[in-house]
Amino acid sequence: MRTPIPGRVTPRVAASTEHQATVAAHLTKRDRWIARLCAEHRTLTSTQIARIAFPSRRAANHRLQRLHQWRILDRFQPYIGRGRAPMFYVLDTTGAHLLAHEDGIDPRELHFRAERSIGIAYSLRLAHLHGLNSLFTGLIADALAHDDRNVTAWWSEARCARHFGDLVRPDGYGRWREADRQIEFFLEWDTGSYHLSRFVAKIPGYLELATTTRIVTPLLAVFATAQRESHARPLLAEHLRAQPRPQDLPIATTTVDDLNRAATGSAEIWLPLAHRDAGRARLIDLHTAWPHLGEPIASAQTTTNTSEASPVPRLSPPAPMPPFAQHDLTWKPSR
Repeated sequence: MRTPIPGRVTPRVAASTEHQATVAAHLTKRDRWIARLCAEHRTLTSTQIARIAFPSRRAANHRLQRLHQWRILDRFQPYIGRGRAPMFYVLDTTGAHLLAHEDGIDPRELHFRAERSIGIAYSLRLAHLHGLNSLFTGLIADALAHDDRNVTAWWSEARCARHFGDLVRPDGYGRWREADRQIEFFLEWDTGSYHLSRFVAKIPGYLELATTTRIVTPLLAVFATAQRESHARPLLAEHLRAQPRPQDLPIATTTVDDLNRAATGSAEIWLPLAHRDAGRARLIDLHTAWPHLGEPIASAQTTTNTSEASPVPRLSPPAPMPPFAQHDLTWKPSR
């Protein structure tokens, strides 16, 4: 007979120091990284977590089940009408308290509420978040399979808003390295649920940011369908031409289908706005379309692990790549 699966601890137990001390002794670097990813990026699916942190889906599901029992993470499975959606994981009470202690924060000052964390299950932004996080987890999985590739920055929408929100609010910011080349980018993810003019209206903000910082950062746009992409490109080009310094905002586009087929955003899926005849390019090769684009400059502003000064206590962001060695645990990415 199979051993019954232990039940979850109650919310009251999850907030107790006794439970947290017991669980803390059993958490690995991988567990803590996953919890911090869920805190920063709000939710990740079992599929996304398995790609970037486990050797197999079975291993991932086994460990995620344990983290769920301990209330490090909570989970939900949205209804999709046909087939079965993967489990979506969010930070839970014990996880929030343990991460707070790691950062030297009184958990009470975080004002963490488990019901607010799981509330993303009912949000219209769930599909948007899932798409954004799929692109970045795909890049991480790609980097894990190649020694010369690396994700050196992955910023959430909330973190972008804290840094750039007075001018523009990107959906995300990232930096990708292959061999000795790097490219940084802002990301906009289109779900097809709003008018394209809303996206186009963000262009002046991006240009003002480039003028203020004197840093030209490309904008990558992922559209819900090929039809949306074909409609958006002339609108973006027309609006960009009307700006005083259009060269300060290089733009490349792709579609969700192209991204899903490639399984990684580093593939030959990006179509530069001003160089359509050259065809689609790999992410790292976009420099060819934009010769004026310089190499990213490492700074405190773009280092992911840099603590952010804030009057409100906030958890430190996670490292963009797994902070544990390949020989640790059961970590054996395919090569």
